[in-house]
Amino acid sequence: PALCSGQVLTQRSGVLSSPEYPQPYPRLSSCSYRIQLEEGFSVTLDFVESFDVETHPEARCPYDSLQIQAGGEEYGPFCGQTLPSRIDTKSNAVNISFVTDQSGDNTGWKIHYSSTAQPCPDPVAPPHGHISPMQDRYVLRDSFSVSCDPGYELLRGPLALRSFTAVCQKDGSWDQRMPECSVVDCGPPDGLPNGEAAYLSGPEATTYKAAIQYRCKDLYSMRAGDGKYLCEADGFWTNSQGEKSLPVCEPVCGLSTRTTEGRIFGGQAAKPGHFPWQVLLAGETQAAGALLGDSWVLTAAHAVYEQRGAAGALDIRMGVLRRLSPQHVRARAQAVFIHDRYTHGAGFDNDIALIKLQDAVAISEDVLPVCLPKEAAESFAGTGDIGTVSGWGLTQRGFPARNLMFVDVPVVDHGQCAAAYEKAAYPGVRVTENMLCAGVEGGGKDSCRGDSGGALVFLDDETERWCVGGIVSWGSMRCGEADQYGVYTKVANYLPWIRNITSSF
Repeated sequence: PALCSGQVLTQRSGVLSSPEYPQPYPRLSSCSYRIQLEEGFSVTLDFVESFDVETHPEARCPYDSLQIQAGGEEYGPFCGQTLPSRIDTKSNAVNISFVTDQSGDNTGWKIHYSSTAQPCPDPVAPPHGHISPMQDRYVLRDSFSVSCDPGYELLRGPLALRSFTAVCQKDGSWDQRMPECSVVDCGPPDGLPNGEAAYLSGPEATTYKAAIQYRCKDLYSMRAGDGKYLCEADGFWTNSQGEKSLPVCEPVCGLSTRTTEGRIFGGQAAKPGHFPWQVLLAGETQAAGALLGDSWVLTAAHAVYEQRGAAGALDIRMGVLRRLSPQHVRARAQAVFIHDRYTHGAGFDNDIALIKLQDAVAISEDVLPVCLPKEAAESFAGTGDIGTVSGWGLTQRGFPARNLMFVDVPVVDHGQCAAAYEKAAYPGVRVTENMLCAGVEGGGKDSCRGDSGGALVFLDDETERWCVGGIVSWGSMRCGEADQYGVYTKVANYLPWIRNITSSF
């Protein structure tokens, strides 16, 4: 006997046959087969090739027989050599049994089965949409997906869909209604601090491929890029570098109303707009600083060392010429950053600090930052170059200046300056490679107490902007003394430190 019981077929179509077909089937066998499809399918049976089941001329299949049961109906028994007709069972479940006796040498049978289900209507893609896969006919459990052209998104009502797939149901209907492909809308562009956006593709056009142009306000410039953004297929405004973040409008640096023609050595009173980066650190001990960007002040470490743990107590003033003027821009400090290699009271090496402001200051013609020198400026602030230092420090009369004063001083040869201070034998201090000196041999032109932390600036002839080359650090006990020079922290040596601090906080 053959082992031919319990076989279950679940595919939508297939083939089954008597054991060892087309060879003679075994004797004394009892075979059972079951076709089991999902509800909604209807199975059709087609007998193919040859049919040969032992029979008798006078009795109906008394020896071997094939019998089929489906949907409450019985088909058969079948025997003989004539192919039975197609059987449309109208059922999703079919049981087939085949029984043989101890005699006979017949080859048996072969059935190809298929199935049908009520078809669903052919789907029609929405405008700007595509259907996949495309089929001639969709029946139960068949499905299709919809994708949209670039720049369009799937919508069902107001709801955006990440994907869409519909499945044909047993009643011949789709389980979901067709979505729409709606053009992507990036929405109004985000507001740009210190700038604004203009629509380039029409009044308030914000859909796919629309363009906008960000522009910075007066006295601000864009850090990078041209400010042009397109509405892309993902629904985000994106620039030509593929960046979705807003451009940055930073204050223009190094602008001054001062003309450099006919520059002379000697203290002079500053006029409005000459030194818009000048910062006054008022209080018990007066000092100065220079505005960097709109949120930082560059100064000397020794000038703010005592306030490093109480930054909020600093009295920071900008936009003034007269030291005691009530009309000024006041800022509050959030934190003070002292260079980690500065040692207070042990010389002035690494005498540099940064003050982080709690809030960005309002930029105007009277309050503008100074520029930092370029990284590659090897010859910047070289010997003989003329720099300008400004402040409210002690004048020749021994009192703090009421009006902001400035003086033009040339950079002195480093070795000459170091030798002059070695000769003077100032205890505990020396001129290091992190310092530069400026002044005149005859004296009388110098920064002084109260100027500490202020900027020694140089005009960059290429950009026509003023850049900070030094920070007022220390000098002779008697300001403007002959053969002694003002000593300044050399800013070019600290550009990585400055950029690291200002980009991290």
